[in-house]
Amino acid sequence: MPELPEVETIRRGLEKRIVGKTIADIDVRFPKTFVGSKSKVEGSKIKSVERRAKVLAVKLNNGGNLLFHLKMTGQLIYIDRNDKRFAGGHPDHNWHAKLPNSTTAVIFNFNDGTHLFFNDMRKFGWCKVLTDEQLNKIFTDEYGPEPFDKNFTVEYLMQRAAKIPNRKIKQFLTDQTIIAGIGNIYADELLFDARISPLRKVSEMNKSEWKKVIASTIKILNLAIKHGGTTDSDFVNADGEKGGMQDYLKVYRKSGSNCPGDCGGKVIRITVGGRGTHYCPVCQQ
Repeated sequence: MPELPEVETIRRGLEKRIVGKTIADIDVRFPKTFVGSKSKVEGSKIKSVERRAKVLAVKLNNGGNLLFHLKMTGQLIYIDRNDKRFAGGHPDHNWHAKLPNSTTAVIFNFNDGTHLFFNDMRKFGWCKVLTDEQLNKIFTDEYGPEPFDKNFTVEYLMQRAAKIPNRKIKQFLTDQTIIAGIGNIYADELLFDARISPLRKVSEMNKSEWKKVIASTIKILNLAIKHGGTTDSDFVNADGEKGGMQDYLKVYRKSGSNCPGDCGGKVIRITVGGRGTHYCPVCQQ
């Protein structure tokens, strides 16, 4: 599933191509994927493309919004009038294939003859039509602060940790209601950067360690955005290109490798909260 850097990379690519376009009509081919009324969207103009955590919000000039979650196999493909394609999301169903096809769930047809296809092989992803009020409620109720937000502070993290003292730090960091946008890949990477074990209970974390978590989170996410996200078999950016962050990963899916921190240990894989987790038990304490 794309995490914050991957979704932000898609957002930036789509923003360049669909902002200002008018949605002429919508072809819903898999009803469960599209939640809401087409009539509230058709005829509206796209004002902006925004991101919150791992979801994309396409804001419209009529006060409406299209909220997308790509889940595991979602894919957004924009095709211009010259049949040039720009894709973001899961590449395993070929984004160069003829469209629409069996994976196509929703088609947004713009009045200038261009199109945006929402494809999803497993049909777990969704697009919801929401008012500004509904969108803001979801963003407020379901997600914690963004890692780049001014409210992402040591005091905030310690306050949240005090309510769930036995939660392991890996589970804490990937809880979207606490911090928005961090998933499996970047939790492993930032904890290695901070030299903190994913098995540590949050009650055992001191103030200086929380400072390290914040610094490492911002460092790793900025690096991932710079390199267009991680291609872990299931991500391409808005130009249909694979991300480059996988070349900079230190521990994720590196089990059996020597620790890149030169501590003499080896990276191992364990399960934390049902998720595969990679870390060095020697230098991450």
